[in-house]
Amino acid sequence: MGTWEILDYVEASGTNVISVWIDSLPAAAQVRIDTRIRYLEATQVWPAQYVSARKDCAGVYELRIVSAGVQYRPLGYFGPGRREFTLLMGAIEKGGKLEPRDFCKVATRRREIINGDRNRIVPHRYG
Repeated sequence: MGTWEILDYVEASGTNVISVWIDSLPAAAQVRIDTRIRYLEATQVWPAQYVSARKDCAGVYELRIVSAGVQYRPLGYFGPGRREFTLLMGAIEKGGKLEPRDFCKVATRRREIINGDRNRIVPHRYG
């Protein structure tokens, strides 16, 4: 394990929503995302060009990854434990706006669920 533990949100059904999202993307984007997550996992202090706080959604951070001109934005938060970062959902930035539009509501709700039930997270699954 690296400096950070990267975790994925799972639905009550057991579906890993992060894996489902990444698996739905082009192969090159999947590799790019996994490579960035592996880098962050092993890096003490995350560079600002790779992760930033969403000013429009308190406590939610975006990983900034570009592949074939598409701006992928896996969204997550620092927690629930020390040295843990949990991926909550995938998004894509277009014209300065994130899709899906309700990302803040979804991400905030998932964070609340995790903070009440650690069984709703699993170690990040690499492709």
